[in-house]
Amino acid sequence: MKRVVIWGLLAGLALGLASAAQAAAAAEMPKFGVVDMEQLGRDYRQMQELNQQFQDFQAEQERRLKQTYETRLLTEAETQEYSDLTSTAAPTETNKKRLQELQGLSGTREQLLQELQGKETRTPEEDSEMKQWSTLYQQRMVELTKLRDELEKGRQARFGELNKVITDNVNSAIQAVAQAQKLAVVLRKGMVLYGGEDITSVVLLKLNGTTPQP
Repeated sequence: MKRVVIWGLLAGLALGLASAAQAAAAAEMPKFGVVDMEQLGRDYRQMQELNQQFQDFQAEQERRLKQTYETRLLTEAETQEYSDLTSTAAPTETNKKRLQELQGLSGTREQLLQELQGKETRTPEEDSEMKQWSTLYQQRMVELTKLRDELEKGRQARFGELNKVITDNVNSAIQAVAQAQKLAVVLRKGMVLYGGEDITSVVLLKLNGTTPQP
């Protein structure tokens, strides 16, 4: 009978020790946080501002490419006039009409060039005119290809610069919040099925330069 009691006491003691050990392990287990990166993308104000800057940058690139293409068979003087007209802040009706004339002139010359190239026989004057516009067209196509390559390199470089700013800021904010909350690891929210301290709102407060209300 005493042996049964003793074994009961030992069993109770072992259970108590096991429960204490589990509680201690849980207390010592490192905490981890999660961040909703999609929400950061939506609500981080500087990211929205930089995205708009990049869109404006791309729009300017497209404008330059379009202008170069539309003036491909204009002379240097005509091309300069076209550039000046498109840069006018408040164009008059006369400005607009002249701009349309220049746009149409380039297209008309290209059509003429194609017609001359399609002729089996040409007069000396037609040969001279075809050579003039053909030479200019080839020159402008080379310039257009070069410009497109330069703008693409500039676009990639600009994107890299803005992306680095965003990445550095976000990483710094997450690290600061993680240290303040004593989080051992921070993961993307979509990678975690269960658990974790969601620190997205706190990270956003830090990124947007605001402080939580008490």
